[in-house]
Amino acid sequence: MGKFSKPRDNQSQLPEDQFPEVLAPVTPDEPIPDAMEPFEAPQQDVPFTEDEAVPNTDPVIPEEPEYIPATKKDPRARNRKIILISLCSVAAVLLMSIIGALVYLFAIDPNDGKILNNVSVAGINIGNMSKSEARAAIRAATDGTYTQQDMVILFPDIQLHLSPADTGAQLDVNRLVDEAFDYGRTGTEEERQQALDASMNSEHPIALLPYLNLNLEYIRQELEDYGKSFNSVYSASTVELDGERPILNAADENFTAEIGDRNLIIYTGTPGRYIDIDKVYDRVLDAYSFNQFELTVEMDEEEVLPEAIDLESLYQEYYCEVSDAVIDPETFEVTMEVYGYEFDLEQAQAQLDNAVYGDTVTIPMILTEPEFLGGPYRDVYFRDVLCEYQTEHTKNEKRNTNLTLACAAINGTVLAPGEEFDYNTVVGKRTKEKGYQAAPAYSSGKTVDDIGGGVCQVSSTIYYCCLIADLEIINRMPHSYVSSYMPMGMDATVNWGGPEFTFKNNTEYPIRIETWVADGYVHCKLIGTDTKDYYIEMEYEVTGVAAAETVYEEHPENNPEGYRDGQILQTAYKGYWVNTYKNKYDKETGELISRDFDKQSIYKKRDKIVVKIVKAPEPTDAPADAGA
Repeated sequence: MGKFSKPRDNQSQLPEDQFPEVLAPVTPDEPIPDAMEPFEAPQQDVPFTEDEAVPNTDPVIPEEPEYIPATKKDPRARNRKIILISLCSVAAVLLMSIIGALVYLFAIDPNDGKILNNVSVAGINIGNMSKSEARAAIRAATDGTYTQQDMVILFPDIQLHLSPADTGAQLDVNRLVDEAFDYGRTGTEEERQQALDASMNSEHPIALLPYLNLNLEYIRQELEDYGKSFNSVYSASTVELDGERPILNAADENFTAEIGDRNLIIYTGTPGRYIDIDKVYDRVLDAYSFNQFELTVEMDEEEVLPEAIDLESLYQEYYCEVSDAVIDPETFEVTMEVYGYEFDLEQAQAQLDNAVYGDTVTIPMILTEPEFLGGPYRDVYFRDVLCEYQTEHTKNEKRNTNLTLACAAINGTVLAPGEEFDYNTVVGKRTKEKGYQAAPAYSSGKTVDDIGGGVCQVSSTIYYCCLIADLEIINRMPHSYVSSYMPMGMDATVNWGGPEFTFKNNTEYPIRIETWVADGYVHCKLIGTDTKDYYIEMEYEVTGVAAAETVYEEHPENNPEGYRDGQILQTAYKGYWVNTYKNKYDKETGELISRDFDKQSIYKKRDKIVVKIVKAPEPTDAPADAGA
């Protein structure tokens, strides 16, 4: 570990302002022994110069004599073949020589096998040195330092010694020289040229730290241990709230009005001395990098004061403005209140002004309650399901599309106390532009396809919910015929321009209507506040029945409609006279309180119409004239 001793006199130092930038430390690899140094090839001159021209060895080829047929081979032809082969061989040798010369010229070393100009290590310029020369120069400057000398850090009160045995300082000269030699010899051609140009005008220092094998963790720990002892007096000012910060928004499910007392606790802190360990650490590495082993650290003896408490900023941090609950006049949705939270800024400032370093100041927090609380309304509005009912629809996709559009137009409608609901006003006219489609509907006693056909099922489902919720019905008409999806007397037909379906919210609280289509049913739910001490069950009574008849409609055999004999053109519906009653039952006992007549509904009968094909009479011959 580091050794501490008293400051020494007349000791050489590296002044604080003469250190260059800190070089990043890197742990070096094991050094390469000198015996493993790479072989350095001696420089050679170019094999030939412009003055040493290659003599012309091209032979003179004699003209070919006129061909004379002979019974034996001509010896002159054989000579010509030998000459041609010799010429090709000479040309090949010449071409290879040229290629070899070019390769040699392009591969020539940029600095004759030496380190580029102005490359320096630890302040030593090793430019234009061979590797062995550079190694010798570096070892001459460092053999007695890194592995022999302590790094001595002169603090104002003590000396801190970092020995080579503890720091592990050992310079890997071989790797260092290899990096210096590689400068300008690696990378792209452009990068090598840039390095070569730069070496002519500027110094290129090689960082030593990557090759020193320093135990950086040890050095850092020694400095921090000293710093802790030096900084032990200082303490910062702090601010905290005793207990958790309360939830102030009443809409939060964890909100509680029982917040209790809270205090803001301010500790003023104490002044002290301070040493910047990071700065000293960087300077120590700088010294190692430049082969310097004594470092003077000038400490700032001035007190470092705790950060001043900014009460205004603290006030804004903890302050919460009080706000009352708000009820939306259309939807009756309740936005809950927010409690106010603050402290007396003037009083707190006076307390802090009278405090000294090391004091603890307690500032009470003040909770402000809103004037209008939303809890009583949120807990009452839309608290109860007044009625929920569903009716099964058909598999006619066009009709079901109409049901979905009508439900979507109504869903979410909120009625204030005393407000009326008008079906046609809310849903609007059923048109193709809105997506409504032609589906079966009643018109003049017949079943026809009409735009928006089927939406009466939505109005009828809502009407039934109104009966159970005991809401006031203003306008309601039954269908012409009994509806299959509703109990008798409990349907409500609608059409643009009439009939109308209208009811009134006769309760003291808002009502929200929810309607949707799902799983083969039309659903309706009325949500409000149920204050009744009774519940209702509907009952109907059939007081009369009109039987349907079968009517035959005659058509010729070849009728244009293509009717067949016995074909049913219209199904039969019985007619009914129906009375409905509201039965009120006590919620607690279940006993019947009253049975009140509600309405009479009259459903027409509809005869069954069957096609009867009538054959045309066969023609007969005219009687003979009896006159003479």
